[in-house]
Amino acid sequence: MKLHYRLGWIAARALSKVLWRFRSLWHERIPVSGPVIVASNHVSNWDPIFVGLGCPREVHFLAKSELFRNRSLAWLIGSYNAIPVRRGRADRRALRAAVRILDAAGALVVFPEGTRSSTGKIGEGRPGVAFLAEATGASVVPAYLSGTEKLRRSFRSRRPVTVAYGEPMAPPAMGSSETHAEYTARVMERIRRLREEVMRG
Repeated sequence: MKLHYRLGWIAARALSKVLWRFRSLWHERIPVSGPVIVASNHVSNWDPIFVGLGCPREVHFLAKSELFRNRSLAWLIGSYNAIPVRRGRADRRALRAAVRILDAAGALVVFPEGTRSSTGKIGEGRPGVAFLAEATGASVVPAYLSGTEKLRRSFRSRRPVTVAYGEPMAPPAMGSSETHAEYTARVMERIRRLREEVMRG
């Protein structure tokens, strides 16, 4: 980790444990080196932060381009590896940036659903995660996040914010009969299974 990233990571983890009883489950499953995509469910704008706080290695993540209109905010999130992405269209610049990160053996957080769930249910994933994994040879680590959808309520009720990580999945094999959509469906099913494991305690 870069020095400023590590310092911010340590401070934010400590604060999150005090305010939201933040806990990270099975983070040892995340490969310590090599390209990896952490694929999580999505319920809040705060999700990238908490998924990153659970990872023992530095991560990059995609953030809606609207957040970069404010110069101060753009500088802050950019210094912690946010990549601007334009929603509602194919953003080739963001895609190229994601590929560069993975080609350099980095870690990238993605949300296959593409948008936040308003009900908390885990929806269908988009095939972009499969495309990225196949193109770069990155393994995919499914992740399940809970408690971020209502942080104020979590603070008052002391409900913990939890992120759990699954076993790494090998990227789609070139020439495989499995389609990107089928691979993504397997990723989403792993995330649902993680949800069940967390709920069982």
